Amino acid sequence: MLRKAQALAEDIKEMESIDTLKAYQSMQQRIKRDRRKAMYNQWTRYAAFFALPLLFSSLILGYLYFHTPEIKEQYAEITAATGSVMRYELPDQSVVWLNSGTTLRYPTVFKKGSRTVELRGEAYFEVQADQDRPFYVKMPNNLSVYVYGTKFNISAYDDEKCIETVLEKGRVNVITPNHKTIVLSPGEQISYNKESEALRKEKVDVYEKVAWKDGKLIFRDATLDNIFKRLSRHFNVEIQLNNKYGKEYRYRATFRNETLPQILDYLAKSAKLKWTTKEAIQQADDTFTKTKIIVDLY
Repeated sequence: MLRKAQALAEDIKEMESIDTLKAYQSMQQRIKRDRRKAMYNQWTRYAAFFALPLLFSSLILGYLYFHTPEIKEQYAEITAATGSVMRYELPDQSVVWLNSGTTLRYPTVFKKGSRTVELRGEAYFEVQADQDRPFYVKMPNNLSVYVYGTKFNISAYDDEKCIETVLEKGRVNVITPNHKTIVLSPGEQISYNKESEALRKEKVDVYEKVAWKDGKLIFRDATLDNIFKRLSRHFNVEIQLNNKYGKEYRYRATFRNETLPQILDYLAKSAKLKWTTKEAIQQADDTFTKTKIIVDLY
């Protein structure tokens, strides 16, 4: 009995020797560590779950960025009705006037490195300056011009023998079919003969060449052939000149609001001219022929 009492006393002393507060705190810290570890593992699983779609999205976007084909360039085309003059603003705020029967083709959005248009007919350009994006005008017969910002006129009708470029302000670079570059200064014109491919550079009266955009017809030492060609476009008629005796007359004149009969009367004051008019005729497809003016020079 005494031995049991002594053993019990020793157990009690051993239990009293244990620091219960420290053991409790140690247990609490262990529980907290286990909880943090469990939460970390759980958040890691969540992060992996959400990261996978983000990774896949990034891979898909990267693939599309580097492998998507370029969007095909879209073009627009405008045409000035025969017998009219049209003013038009391009996507870069450059302004162009189109003469009778002229067609201009251009991209709806200009590229970063250049601005390129295609011309058939006659147009006057006021190009917005942009040193990083030269402005190109492509014409028939593989002729073109490029500028950075300037005012110039191009006449490139299909039924004319020559293509003419006249510079009013700035600088124009004319590129020939054999890739030769010719620089124009203000007041100069370069003429390209479609048949002989000959080039001629000369000083000209610029306003005579560009006054059409203001509704004026200016002639300086002009032949009847030249005058009637311009009158045909201006009034949307066909003029046929019959030079009975091969005489040659040259005129200096400015016309603003005159009618075609008034202009013919003026020309007849210095040359023996007689003319008849054939009115437009409706054709089988319901379109009409042009009014035809037959001029006889005696």
